[in-house]
Amino acid sequence: MRSPRAGAERIRGRVDRRQDLRELAALGVPQSEHYTVTEDWGPALHEIIGAPWPCPESERFGAVWDAVVADLTAAGLRVGRASYGGWNDGDRAQAAAIWCVVAHSRPAIVVETGVAHGLTSRVILEGLKRNGSGHLWSIDLPAVDPALHHEIGIAVQADLRSRWSYVSGTSRERLPRLVRKLKRVDLFVHDSLHTARNMCFELGTVWPALAPGGIAVVDDVDHSLGFRRFIDRAAPGAWLTARHVTGRGLWGAAVKAGTKSVPSPGGEAWRPQDTAERERRHQGIEDAVVSEIARVIQTMASDQSRLLQVQPGSGHQTLIFRDQLATPDRPVSYDEEDKRDPAVSSQTDFYKVDLEAAAFPAADGDFDLVIWNRDLVTVKNLVPAMREVRRVLRPGGILVVAAPNLAALHNRLLLMIGRQPTTLHIGNGDHVRGFAIRSMTEFLTHGLDYRLLRVTGVGLAPVTAAVMPGPLRGFSHSVVWALRKP
Repeated sequence: MRSPRAGAERIRGRVDRRQDLRELAALGVPQSEHYTVTEDWGPALHEIIGAPWPCPESERFGAVWDAVVADLTAAGLRVGRASYGGWNDGDRAQAAAIWCVVAHSRPAIVVETGVAHGLTSRVILEGLKRNGSGHLWSIDLPAVDPALHHEIGIAVQADLRSRWSYVSGTSRERLPRLVRKLKRVDLFVHDSLHTARNMCFELGTVWPALAPGGIAVVDDVDHSLGFRRFIDRAAPGAWLTARHVTGRGLWGAAVKAGTKSVPSPGGEAWRPQDTAERERRHQGIEDAVVSEIARVIQTMASDQSRLLQVQPGSGHQTLIFRDQLATPDRPVSYDEEDKRDPAVSSQTDFYKVDLEAAAFPAADGDFDLVIWNRDLVTVKNLVPAMREVRRVLRPGGILVVAAPNLAALHNRLLLMIGRQPTTLHIGNGDHVRGFAIRSMTEFLTHGLDYRLLRVTGVGLAPVTAAVMPGPLRGFSHSVVWALRKP
């Protein structure tokens, strides 16, 4: 009652955790399968941060970690899993990575979220002390049980506290304010609530201020799809995921590329909180569309085997759709440019295709299932491409098309006040086509002679990413059509 905003965030966190689990259930695959795990992460980490390997700092870390654990044990505290109100202490593997990052990059400004006993905080501060420079800011929402409050940061010794600023509260409230104050961050460590919503918010807030070559280390990336979304959106210069020492769960690291200067906080270009919130809402709807397509495949096309996705982007959706099939062949992707991640490239085939004019490089009826998700708004000369899709789909095969809704509620409101709908761009984007449900349905069924199986509306911006009931389908943000070729 004394902290209503923090209390609301605790409740929202429980809701978000359930939402993350529902997303996983809808996709039908473990979240860990969305990441390529680097088993021998030491050499890989040093390669992406430009440090030599073998690394003497890795050997020195063992003594530092043992000293931290010994101090806590001597204080009568248990260290490890579920040792702080049911939460885990920092993982040794992740802490070792942070120790090496601090030693090699010598960060001046370090920000972390989540403290608990402060094992990771202690490792960072020991590294800064050894460097002779640097300061750590830690944002932490204390446990509900006041009996645990004396344990917060207990691992941090008195001689290290001059380099440490502890900020009590939620990251949603404290982090944007801190980033605006600091103006630049060299190293960011996420170890607070690991829901997709919170992870994307924190990374989206800090990433614009992270210096080129700066590093974000993220714990428990397998708890949600947040880190995967961030990687797809931010396109860091390099990244990896690795296992915890216990073998349960994953942690990740991402290095920011580029040399562009950071915008000045407070200026028009600097709105990390607003930008992160908008991107989070948009990403939530995109993920809901992927989940809806996965459900369509499960219920209507799970017995198919030959899959084509047009404009697959990074390609991770292709793998999700493939995993809904009982006996899938190797998926195929068509696009004008290969944007697939290396991990996806090894599991799919790609063909470069001029979607505006060229014939598809496949025989008639070569595919059982064709998916074109959202990016058809970028194709000016769409009709020939859609005819090619029909040609390469076998009779009885399934076509799934998803696109933003030109007549969505937010677009109608924007037009009423004389603004451009988000579905169509003028000079600041690549959306050149718009689709309304009724007209697109008529084109697909009458113009291309498909049999309509289902039309689903997804999301009501900016309120929810849920599937819309029938009466609200026309106002939905995005639409998914499922069709069968006669």
